[in-house]
Amino acid sequence: MDTDTLKLFEGLQKSQSMILDRLERTEKTPSSSPNAVELHGVGSLFGSHSVEREVVSAHVRPFGLGSFLSKIPTTYEQPFFSAISGFTDDVGSEASENCADNPRAYMKACDLTAQFGRVARDTGTIEVDKVMLKKNRGDFTDLQLYGQILGMSGFTVEGMTQDQILNLVTKAEMVTATVSLERKLSKHLWQGSIFANTGGYKEFPGLMYQVATGQMDAHSGTLCPALDSDVKNFSYQNVESRNTLRDIITWLGAMMAYLDFNAETMGMTPVDFVICMRPELWFILSAMWPCGYNSTGCSTGVTGIDSVVPGLDAADMTALRDEMRRGKFIDINGRRYPVITDTGIYEGNNTNNANVAAGFYSSSIFILPLRAGGLTTLYMEHVDYRQASADTALLGAPVPFWSDGGMYFWALEAVKWCYKLSVKTEQRVILRTPQLAGRIDNILYRPTQHFRSPYPDDPYFVDGGVSMRPDETTYHVW
Repeated sequence: MDTDTLKLFEGLQKSQSMILDRLERTEKTPSSSPNAVELHGVGSLFGSHSVEREVVSAHVRPFGLGSFLSKIPTTYEQPFFSAISGFTDDVGSEASENCADNPRAYMKACDLTAQFGRVARDTGTIEVDKVMLKKNRGDFTDLQLYGQILGMSGFTVEGMTQDQILNLVTKAEMVTATVSLERKLSKHLWQGSIFANTGGYKEFPGLMYQVATGQMDAHSGTLCPALDSDVKNFSYQNVESRNTLRDIITWLGAMMAYLDFNAETMGMTPVDFVICMRPELWFILSAMWPCGYNSTGCSTGVTGIDSVVPGLDAADMTALRDEMRRGKFIDINGRRYPVITDTGIYEGNNTNNANVAAGFYSSSIFILPLRAGGLTTLYMEHVDYRQASADTALLGAPVPFWSDGGMYFWALEAVKWCYKLSVKTEQRVILRTPQLAGRIDNILYRPTQHFRSPYPDDPYFVDGGVSMRPDETTYHVW
């Protein structure tokens, strides 16, 4: 267990007496009466009835690009990233004499900037008396979880392991807060908007707003088209169609050639590109890509005849499709690129987009540079809460405390025997070379079956069950 992980639990696992002492000394009152989910005891999730030891997870986790990005601590609130945008045309006339003035040009530059978001979550209010009670001798606290709750999006509290979440109320509440943070941040990576700001909550600009045209100097607002991304509109064409005007294979090939040209002529090679899209879109694209990429399609196009184009073997194409799906890669212009599927990329449907018919969905494909010319060009930064340790140490143990290299900051509110925890994080995604990034928007696709969603506000999210159970009726003389 690393130092960060140990620090995460120091405040809660030293001893029961230390926690109680802290609760008695704290004046802040929790926002409500006890409302944490009870794991054991009367009316609890697992103690009300006799259940088997093994508990399985049906929780769908978000996943995607965030788990591939570096997380860099910082205390700089408003950084600026400079780029040479080019050189002007010659100014002045050609020399009329040997030592007369010659034309000259000027270097031009643009500065880009970044902005933190801020997301915080609370646990339920926990009553110390309840965390230690069991219903009776048949209420066992040796339950074991099968399946995973955290860890696929890159936005989980890494020190927050899922062990004991079935038996320790405080642990279960902390994991629940972490799940909520993970869901929010995995969407912010793509969809974060600076207009979603309530003061205590704000979103950092997501990649949908950074992989864009209209780049401008952070100080003057002067446009910097040299830094513009390559953005194309597929105009709600079905990704499976082979329309000569909008063919996804041709479009991705053209975009990749354009970005490769930029990288080579700008001296930013080699570039580690990744192709990002929603998992539903990838499933369909990978099915049609082998035939489409290796020819004009596998079908001969002859009416009434379903045969493979001469020179292509159907079994080989199926094997290549399966290999693409297993290895998460795609071949474009003779090069092989990693594919990252991400649930946080925005998806349109017939309820939120009038251009999308029922049964269809629309989304974007992103081409992103993780590294270019030896420079890490796409990464996450977070406020480094460790740097506040000199001040917070004066408040006394066990809280507030940081975890994950200062990425997350925990605080405690308590009165007498009731307490709750709060966790916050301030992060942002940095794209240093938007001119090496691209996206194709409004790609239409029709999956046979849409995958489940990890986000409660999506139509394909499901859960069910209860958070509390009624007390059992008992009979007695009193």
